Amino acid sequence: GADAAANVAFDIISNDQVVINATVPPSYTLALSGNTDNFSPLSLSTGLVGATTGITATVNTNAQNGWYLWGLDANTGLKSTTQLYTVASKTPGANATLTAGTEGYVTALPAAGITQGSGAGTTSAITAYASSGSGNGSGLDTSERQIAKSTGTSNGAIVTIKEYAAISALTPAATDYSDTITLVGAGSF
Repeated sequence: GADAAANVAFDIISNDQVVINATVPPSYTLALSGNTDNFSPLSLSTGLVGATTGITATVNTNAQNGWYLWGLDANTGLKSTTQLYTVASKTPGANATLTAGTEGYVTALPAAGITQGSGAGTTSAITAYASSGSGNGSGLDTSERQIAKSTGTSNGAIVTIKEYAAISALTPAATDYSDTITLVGAGSF
């Protein structure tokens, strides 16, 4: 309970602050769930438009201004080398709905397959590729076509990409119809 006097010393200096610096570099990653997405055999007897299962593209980025996803395809359709024939893509950049029995091929982003994950942005399909249901989407060609975007940062944003195709009674039979779609993404920093 008693106070006691003590001697203390301290130094007052003119340079007593430490500045801390750090850099957070721009970051953008795009990962695909797979590299194949096959149709079941396309048939007229079912009266339906064929659909692939779909693959997902997952985007993680700290891009404050959002990000973009583009697609292009090597053949502008499903091409058979043995038959020298292509089931042509519908007009690239224009939304279309396939009809069973009439040839066509589209890429589609179903609304239920697009999620933002966490982050400050909103992820959405570009109107032409936003699918309202089976057989609805747009064609791709050898030019990069924007198919999806986000307005801000994303952690675990998912975009599901499917293809739909329809054949006619005159579509040549072959087991080697194929197409290669390339997906390209970038952040806007």
